[in-house]
Amino acid sequence: MSTDRDTVRSYDAVAAEYAAEAAAMPKWVAAEIDVFVTELGGSGRVLEIGSGGGRDALELEKRGISVRRTDISKGFVELLRESGFKADLLDPLTQDLADPQRPGTPYDGVWACACLIHVAREDFVTVLGRLAEATRTGGRLHVSVREGDGADVSTHGSAAAPRRYVETYWREPALRSAVTDAGWIVGEVHQCIGKPDDRWLTVRASRA
Repeated sequence: MSTDRDTVRSYDAVAAEYAAEAAAMPKWVAAEIDVFVTELGGSGRVLEIGSGGGRDALELEKRGISVRRTDISKGFVELLRESGFKADLLDPLTQDLADPQRPGTPYDGVWACACLIHVAREDFVTVLGRLAEATRTGGRLHVSVREGDGADVSTHGSAAAPRRYVETYWREPALRSAVTDAGWIVGEVHQCIGKPDDRWLTVRASRA
């Protein structure tokens, strides 16, 4: 498993609460969606890693993109299904990434926004490489990770409902190298700021 088990359990326990907290679209994510959709030409089939409560997928679909919703958290997958969406439980490190709706046809892009922060550094290139293999030549990638050094454990919630998230941080040079090593051509890397002191690095890339 590419993601720490305590992290997955934390999301499982508070999926609905987390989805409500994250329902508002941050400006930097909206801007990345604009670019991603433009690069896809306003159409295409996209694999979304870490769909969570489904906020980004809905926006992508409004723009004409077909989205395969997936998450490593059973809680999020069940939440999406209860809301009427098709969603798959998927670990991008170990499970088959092929699209069950389009057997033998690669994706046109991969959307992995603010989710691969939970992938261990030693597994990061492997995960991105598997995503590249599932994407057509020239297909697009969006991935965003927290900016910083090393890794840390982030704790939230309450005593009754604790949340424990293991997060891996990246600096731009190492991030560029990892994405390139995984079989992508890096176009741009941007620094984005969410909440105060919440710094992200977003990568726009294409399949080599």
